[in-house]
Amino acid sequence: MTDDQVATLRAQLAGQDEEHLRLLHQLDPKSANVGYTALVTGAFFEAVQRHFVKDGKPADDAEIIDFVTSVRLRLEEEEGKLDPNAAEIMIKIALGKLPGEARKNISGDVGHGTQILLLAGLIGDAELTSNELDNFLVQARFIADEIHS
Repeated sequence: MTDDQVATLRAQLAGQDEEHLRLLHQLDPKSANVGYTALVTGAFFEAVQRHFVKDGKPADDAEIIDFVTSVRLRLEEEEGKLDPNAAEIMIKIALGKLPGEARKNISGDVGHGTQILLLAGLIGDAELTSNELDNFLVQARFIADEIHS
């Protein structure tokens, strides 16, 4: 993962849409296809763990469904962009409640888009300070490096 990729994701998660798009367009498409995607996955896994694991135990399915519904409601007219079934599967995989093979019917583009939308909801709910967001991204980068190696 590069510093530019981390800065791009940070801008997105901080709600800096214009800065996010500017940085995104500056990324090398070939390396971003691997590195940025891995970074988003690392951030998604970290955010899911923080949100849904309490006292070492993953949340029950009802809590996952409620969260997915809340994200879909926040998306308003873009609600159709988040497939609730794919969203629930992705969260359950990140929690270890389902094996990775459970996403075999979810295309790479749908999986990545689902992670991005859910990640935005998770970070929004966490209400991280600037320093907390930086620390979160350090952990996400570590996870992404583990995934990518």
